[in-house]
Amino acid sequence: MLIRNIVKRDGRVIDFDSRKIYNAVLKAFTDGNCAKKEMPQKEESKKNADAITKEVIRRLQLEGNKTVQVEHVQDIVERVISDLGFFDISKKYILYRNKRSIERKRKERVYKRISDIIKATDRENANVGNGPSSKLLQIAETASRDYSESFLTAEDVKKAMDDNYIYPHDYSWFGVGTTTCTFIKLSRLLHDGFNTGHGFIRPPKRIKTAAQLACIIFQANQNDQHGGQAYGFFDRDMAKYVGLERQWQIRQLDRTFETLGIDEDMEKIYEIADKYTREETFQAMESLVHNLNSMHSRAGAQVPFTSINVGTDTSKDGRIVTESLLKAYENGLGKGEQALFPNIIFKIRKGINWEEGTANHDLLMYSLKVSSKRLFPNYVFEDCSLFKGFPTDVPVMGCRTIVTWNRHKDKEHQTCEERGNDSFTTINLPGIALKSRFYVKYNQEIEAKFNEISKKYDICIPEKFKDNDMLKTFFTELDYYSDLVIEQLLERLAYQSTFIKEDFPFLMSEVWMGCKDLKNGETVGDAIKNGTLGTGFIGLAEALYSLVGSHHGEDSDADSLGYEIVKFIRKKVDEASENNDLNFSLLATPAEGLCEKFVERDKVKFGIVKGVTDKAWYTNSFHVPVEFPISIFKKIEIEGKFHHLCNGGHISYVELKEAPLDNTKGMYSILNCMEKNDMGYVAINFPVDRCRKCGNTGVIEGNCPICGSDDISRIRRITGYLAELSNFNHAKREEVKHRLPHGM
Repeated sequence: MLIRNIVKRDGRVIDFDSRKIYNAVLKAFTDGNCAKKEMPQKEESKKNADAITKEVIRRLQLEGNKTVQVEHVQDIVERVISDLGFFDISKKYILYRNKRSIERKRKERVYKRISDIIKATDRENANVGNGPSSKLLQIAETASRDYSESFLTAEDVKKAMDDNYIYPHDYSWFGVGTTTCTFIKLSRLLHDGFNTGHGFIRPPKRIKTAAQLACIIFQANQNDQHGGQAYGFFDRDMAKYVGLERQWQIRQLDRTFETLGIDEDMEKIYEIADKYTREETFQAMESLVHNLNSMHSRAGAQVPFTSINVGTDTSKDGRIVTESLLKAYENGLGKGEQALFPNIIFKIRKGINWEEGTANHDLLMYSLKVSSKRLFPNYVFEDCSLFKGFPTDVPVMGCRTIVTWNRHKDKEHQTCEERGNDSFTTINLPGIALKSRFYVKYNQEIEAKFNEISKKYDICIPEKFKDNDMLKTFFTELDYYSDLVIEQLLERLAYQSTFIKEDFPFLMSEVWMGCKDLKNGETVGDAIKNGTLGTGFIGLAEALYSLVGSHHGEDSDADSLGYEIVKFIRKKVDEASENNDLNFSLLATPAEGLCEKFVERDKVKFGIVKGVTDKAWYTNSFHVPVEFPISIFKKIEIEGKFHHLCNGGHISYVELKEAPLDNTKGMYSILNCMEKNDMGYVAINFPVDRCRKCGNTGVIEGNCPICGSDDISRIRRITGYLAELSNFNHAKREEVKHRLPHGM
């Protein structure tokens, strides 16, 4: 019986074409390697393919069906090749068939993901909206991620990703080669002017223009990279334009006095000019806050992820900038709403603002008043041991990224500005602990490997756990995955370094260190080597629970073990810096979407494991679990020692039940404890609720108690920055529900 149709895997019925069988079999015979000079071999392959095709058709016709299924046809082909004695070809055909099957499944996964995005954007990033531009961005990222996986990722790295032990961040941006984040040198761009790609922008002459250009710089740079950006010395950099504003006001008043025939009174003119300058500066900062919460980047997908550092400029005009910015942020947006951006970081330095009586101590105390209402500023301790010896301030991104020592510059030219993180990849500590517990059988080879790395990296396991073979297995596995992450970061940097200056029109023409030395057409490798390569980690608490039955908040020996684990990874990245002459760093990962991704896949793999996979999230980096009852000061004591290890970025929080409005003394005492425990970057958390109908604020459980409205804005901190709770992903919403306030 003649075969007329074939049913494809997607259900479509099309005409049966025997030539497709022939072509597939011929590919297996030739394997694409037969050149023209090998014509006899090629002709023989054609004969064999023809014979196999005819036999397949004969067997299908004997079955008597006019319509056949594609999978059934391929099964027959596979059997015929084997029955006719072409065993090697049969293996090739099976491999070819499996490869095509994998490709189809990947495409199906991509299409499924796109379908989900069209319904609603992913909540992996709470800063991304749900409009058409946001959806289109995520669809593009999905396709880009598939490209990165298929063509740019080594097999061992891909396997570790598939096995859920490592996670390259912003992997969907891998293909376009851009960097993660940047500390922008605002002073240079404002002084020299800049080109966004659509024309030259002249240097500003007044404070409002300078503030507007600061926003435009953020927006332009966000389009060239996937992560955040920061101004590290905003008060210092904007002070110049406060001075220019005052000069402008003086000139205007001088002309006015002359026109009106009033005798010049320079003291009075200066007094009035200074008053007007302060007013203009406040309005400039107010517009900056409003702009950074409304202007969009990435084709409208989100507002720029921005951070501004202030606090250490003691000049009169620098102080005016800081005070005005804090006041504008304290006031909120048009109806008093909480501003989500910029992330404001107040830099604390002894002799400048820390002690009572120092030049900017009043600004520090005012910042605490603002923070008690608005959650920002956060605080960075410039005198902590991690920053010891660094010649300038060390600013921070709101999400926690830090950039310090650069191996490619001498001490006189060390700076955090014009640099950032090239890329970073996170290690799944709980996943590796579970693998060591359930999958890997301890043996002499592991014993030998552990002894080797224990000696090399000075691993000091607490006496209580000396005989814990699972721990030894864990360290050998962690050693492997740490090396693999370093290898992956190097491969990604090598790929990034192949891009040319023009591929990043603003970032590599105006912003990044060394970009001015690049000519058009030159690759960016010599510039981006000044950035950092981050190894991150997540879930220390769950890893410890899996390994020894308690986390570092519960048991001092588990705490000591946790320190050894993080210290070991830091030594691995320091070693990578030396071996490769690059700036590797250790990052306490800001796991927003990843806290859910890791645990959900580990649940499938290992089941529900008490204390590990029995909730919707893994705990952030080295943090004590949010649901664990602990005092403020004990939490600070436990987490403080990890800060100096995480030179790529870290943050610690304390959680309060409600806003500590105007309780600056209490907040200062918390900061004092943090400083004594050698913390670097810190924040104080509490709920910020506001009724959108009547403006009532405070902790609002359910409907508004004033007007009964259910339209409540609930702002919470998520991995360093602020967002509406409704924009959090499922895991982070669950985590927020379980956050326990820390007592005294």
